[in-house]
Amino acid sequence: MAKAKRHGQCGTGSVEQESRKPGAVSPVRSLGLRRGIFGAQLQEVSASLRRADILVFALILGIGAFHFYYTARARDFTGDDVFWADSARSLIQHGYYGINGYAEANMSPGLPAIFSLLCLAGACSHVVCLRTMVVFGTLGFLASYELLRRQVPRGIAAAICLLLISSRVYFDLVTQQVWPCYPYFFTSIGALLVARKFEKARCFTSRIGWGALLTALIAASVMIASVGIAFLAAIAASIAVCFLRDRRLAVARLKTYLTVLLLGIAVQGLWANRGLADASAGIAASEWPLPGFPRSYLSQLGVKWGNYPEGGMATPRDIAVRILNNACDYTNLVGRMLLQRMPDLTGMSIFIAGPLFLIALGCFYSIWPKGGDMQDWYFAGFGLIYFLWPWNADVRFLLPISPIACLYMWRGGEALVFLAKNKPRVLGIVWCLLAVILGAGTLLWMRESAIDSHLARPGLEDEVSFVFWLLSAILAGWMIWKDAGWLTLASALSRWYSRPISALRISTVRISQLLGIVVVPSLIVFGLTIQLGTGRDNLDLDSATNQPGPDAKAGAWIRSHTDTNAVVMARQVPTVCHYSERKVFWFPPISKPQVLMEGILKHGIQFVIVVRRENNFYLPAENHCFAPLLKAHADVFRLVCQRPEFSVFQVVKNAASTDNRTVLRGG
Repeated sequence: MAKAKRHGQCGTGSVEQESRKPGAVSPVRSLGLRRGIFGAQLQEVSASLRRADILVFALILGIGAFHFYYTARARDFTGDDVFWADSARSLIQHGYYGINGYAEANMSPGLPAIFSLLCLAGACSHVVCLRTMVVFGTLGFLASYELLRRQVPRGIAAAICLLLISSRVYFDLVTQQVWPCYPYFFTSIGALLVARKFEKARCFTSRIGWGALLTALIAASVMIASVGIAFLAAIAASIAVCFLRDRRLAVARLKTYLTVLLLGIAVQGLWANRGLADASAGIAASEWPLPGFPRSYLSQLGVKWGNYPEGGMATPRDIAVRILNNACDYTNLVGRMLLQRMPDLTGMSIFIAGPLFLIALGCFYSIWPKGGDMQDWYFAGFGLIYFLWPWNADVRFLLPISPIACLYMWRGGEALVFLAKNKPRVLGIVWCLLAVILGAGTLLWMRESAIDSHLARPGLEDEVSFVFWLLSAILAGWMIWKDAGWLTLASALSRWYSRPISALRISTVRISQLLGIVVVPSLIVFGLTIQLGTGRDNLDLDSATNQPGPDAKAGAWIRSHTDTNAVVMARQVPTVCHYSERKVFWFPPISKPQVLMEGILKHGIQFVIVVRRENNFYLPAENHCFAPLLKAHADVFRLVCQRPEFSVFQVVKNAASTDNRTVLRGG
């Protein structure tokens, strides 16, 4: 019993226990809120199941069923997500995880393992794979609501989950593309939910059961996506911080999580060792002399920009700018998911800087008072991994933590109210500094964009942001000057805000609540309406969504016009390999003709596919890389196929091949 009370000092329930002491004033009560700012360390807001929860579960399941029906009907995969299905078939047919004759050493094998089970059951078509993703995504949102409703009021938890699942950003992703983020979303949120049960379990049998389930979910998360290592780092960080406060408590926490931590490390270690063995077996030999991908995560961090590896290695300043840009980009994605539509904004915009500040503040105040729990450190670790990631922001990276990000945004608002009441001068100093910096940045951006025609023209959101930062700086300066004295005016404004309007006999607070009740369902209905329009395109076999892309068409041409032993170079290896059924080497984003030519001769490449794209994931684009190569070695390449979207060149003078002219069939 004494150990349980001591455990509350650094784990769950500490703040609530202190607030129950005679004469103690709870920070929750001082805010006038049902939920305080200290995260999972406070009591659960709504642990018992109610009718409202059943209604939310039913709505999430209903939207999930809608997504299940409106998945894309393409007869086959149209993009590089075919890698996951083909590597699953490779597991069954050849006994190794990978494609194109090489074992995969970078991406975790969890999703191909799931697909291999579907294939063994005779159900591994494109539509089945997409619907499996929808099922995992829906389960993820069900688990998210169950996790969030224990930490924030039910209405907030329901609004977060329903707005996210009804967004077009999520719908386009889950009904058209296969990625590991969906099963990882479910297993990771499930692990956070089970961790709360595990920490509160007092019965030995319950602890064994919840501990085994937690271990299985963390192991599954690590096997599905390498970012699952954030769980192991979160456990270690929570124990380390606890050790600085109470060594005996840290030892007790270490004993609690030791088995989970060791098994998670073992799973990660086995996969990492297998990846190194596969790399030494042949993958490394096929790499081009190019930094970044396909090398390890740590190696990729050294590149200035992953999408443009020829841009060189990053400096400390580049990394700092990268972290800031990624933070703004992912915050913008959260806004797109919540508000359904949102223009591209700069980091100085109130619609970006505001939510980002609230998320950071909410996470900080969840960790700071008592050291945080596994959820807090997991979110921080996950965010750090992708803030450092030198690639363009993508919603599939954000999805697994999007509900938690919204949770911390809410907590950040609570923390802001708490600081305004109890630490107004500290808040004023920080707020004034940020407002001045962001206001000056917004003004400079508006001036530069008005002069430079290459920049986007300043819009209404820029003007609103500048006015907001100006007024914020004035208000923050007043808070610094008045300190606690500003609460007199704030209290008067609060009383006025709560006072009923004589004509309507209803308070402004009530009007605001009713407005929120109207706005949130309207956004959900608006999002579902947009999803319905996209869903109809998904069902139309003749729509652009269900048509193979230029890489697939080029691969099909290769299969019908070349011998089975032909060797091809293409930018999108999984797609071309799937459709061509030939050996495919990656067309790297290298603009140096000599380097490309050496690679072509080294690997015995006989055909080069050059695709003209509107949007290129890698830079320079294929045509920009191939043009100087063709100019320097015009006698080596012969155009054998010319289509509006792609061209195919045959290598007619390749020292690694005895007779390339016999490879081409059918003219």
